Amino acid sequence: MLKRRDVLLGVPLLAAAGAAVALVPRKRINLRGDRKIEDMVPLEFGGWHVTPSNAVILPKAEEGSLSDTLYGETVSRLYLGEGRIPVMLVIAWGDTQSDQLQLHRPEVCYTAVGFEISESRRDEIPLTTDAHLPVRHLVATSNDRTEPLLYWTRLGDSLPTSGNEQRIMKLRTEMQGYVSDGALVRLSTVAEPTPATFAALEEFTRVMLRATKPEGLPALLGRPLTQAMLKG
Repeated sequence: MLKRRDVLLGVPLLAAAGAAVALVPRKRINLRGDRKIEDMVPLEFGGWHVTPSNAVILPKAEEGSLSDTLYGETVSRLYLGEGRIPVMLVIAWGDTQSDQLQLHRPEVCYTAVGFEISESRRDEIPLTTDAHLPVRHLVATSNDRTEPLLYWTRLGDSLPTSGNEQRIMKLRTEMQGYVSDGALVRLSTVAEPTPATFAALEEFTRVMLRATKPEGLPALLGRPLTQAMLKG
């Protein structure tokens, strides 16, 4: 016969187990689908064109590594243009986002190869009157180069600008019964981190997104921001 104490102790455990089962995601969000991001973002637009380069800093992606596990597609390009700043573009996409995705935020990636990070701040890039892209501005400095950069992350339809926001949005999605894909988009250059340099990176962002095929935008921006941008 069960004792009253055992029953009282068992009720919270059963409730916790039920809550855990309820939090198990049962649906998936994949905004890239079967398409490739590299096919959606043009090689040439707005006076910029891609040129071969090995200067772009990337997470290591050996077979079985964390990067190899998290990211199903990585796009790495150097864009040049006459009278324009060179822009290094990295887009990393994974079909299942996790807490570990934040390990590849530039703050960690650059530090791992000897850079110091400063001037980390949140900002917004106006894409249209009603569409604003939340990004983070950073400055990465090593002994021989300085890289001003901006980046944003997408988890499902959310665009978190910090690790804390990312964890909260991930938990919120799981509570709704979903597991989502994720993407990180990073743009950088080698120059002094002046307001004009960041303004040039922001302008590149706007021109690139306008040139990207509409069906590829949700993989970079999420559906709500994509809709707002296309309406504008």
